[in-house]
Amino acid sequence: MSKLLKKPFLLLIAVFMLVIMAACSKDSSGGSSGSSSDGSKSGSSKDEKVEIRFAWWGDTSRNEVYNGIVDRFEEEHPNITVKREFGGWDEYWDKLATQIAGGNAPDVVSMHQFYVSDYARRNALYNLNQLVDSQNINLSDFPESAVDSGKVDGNIFMVAQGLTMPGYAFNTAVFDELGIDYPEFDWTWEDMAEKAAELKQAIGDEKKWGLVDSSGAYNNIFRYFTRQRGKDLFTEDGKVGYDKEDVVAWWSMWDDLRKKDLIPDAATGNEFANAPLEANMFVTGVTAIGQFPANQINLYQEQFDNGEIQMVRIPTMAGAPNGEYIEGAYLSIAEKSKHPEEAAMFIDFFINSERAVELFKVQQGPPAGTKMSTLVMDLIDPAEARAVEFIQKTVPLGRPAPYAPAGNNEVVQAFEDNAEAIAYGQKTVEQAAEDFMKQAESILQ
Repeated sequence: MSKLLKKPFLLLIAVFMLVIMAACSKDSSGGSSGSSSDGSKSGSSKDEKVEIRFAWWGDTSRNEVYNGIVDRFEEEHPNITVKREFGGWDEYWDKLATQIAGGNAPDVVSMHQFYVSDYARRNALYNLNQLVDSQNINLSDFPESAVDSGKVDGNIFMVAQGLTMPGYAFNTAVFDELGIDYPEFDWTWEDMAEKAAELKQAIGDEKKWGLVDSSGAYNNIFRYFTRQRGKDLFTEDGKVGYDKEDVVAWWSMWDDLRKKDLIPDAATGNEFANAPLEANMFVTGVTAIGQFPANQINLYQEQFDNGEIQMVRIPTMAGAPNGEYIEGAYLSIAEKSKHPEEAAMFIDFFINSERAVELFKVQQGPPAGTKMSTLVMDLIDPAEARAVEFIQKTVPLGRPAPYAPAGNNEVVQAFEDNAEAIAYGQKTVEQAAEDFMKQAESILQ
């Protein structure tokens, strides 16, 4: 990456600090139930053999990166064996919910803003305050905002790996071949519908479409939509933050696109629902426009021989507020972990070791630590540089957002179920919106 981008990247960190500081609590008190005064439930000598489990979501490429990081950790800590568990996004969260309910969650779990408050408030995550205070997990190089972004009710429950922002993506070679102009960075929802129609006509294949179906994307894309309408998914006290009319407007837009055959039908969507990255609709050419976080640009680029994977922001509303908010990926320790000290050693290695960052690069966004974020700038390729540039461009547009409350997982499932019912013609938009609002308000009462 050009050295000219290093200064803007530091500005990115500064913006990240300001935005998150406005949204997060400053209270750092509290300790995990069952933890000892040194922040651990159990420890081991350097010679004692210990096995911990680490779980993450991702595709084949991420699995290779994370396995490489684990291998390097085990080289430096030969007494610690790390059992690896991974799966796709949906599969990961379904499995984690089952494991936590059964009391057998992995020691180190990948965490996200969508889920952290739910798990933390259910006492499923280990309070990291003392492990951070003792520098078992050393966050002294982290901006205060990055530390605060991992807090729930003033206590640290997760540690930031990287910063990212979502968007809609396309391959320039596909658009060039079709003779279609690229989407504008600041496109609107109306622009998106027009581009989908233009692409569908140019493609001329009944089994291919211009745009992916995001009608069930509650936590990210629908959230942008509600924020653009001056609301959010949640209120500060954890209640539903939008109205039925917002849900109707959202699903009506996607239902109209589906009826015009501008997005995949329900059966096709279901066929690709759990496909890995290398076999999803965007990579296989079923859709010309895909949707994913910017940190995955390089992963998608690897799947194409021609063209560049470019990204534009989530569509906007003319004259409306921005929908953007800061997003990232995190690591947590399960509350029932028998080896929190070793789990902390692994997290510390992951975020602070040059040997780890050499592999991680911008796998889930640029590293949160100042030293590591500077180091990575000399390691990334052009596709990864485009990811950083997109993040730099969109982060200043972000506004603070409340964390998802306990019960959010159930709300997400209800949203997806009702979106699918509309797609299959089992419910009208009005009926699905009515049913969903009753479910959501009951869950978050």
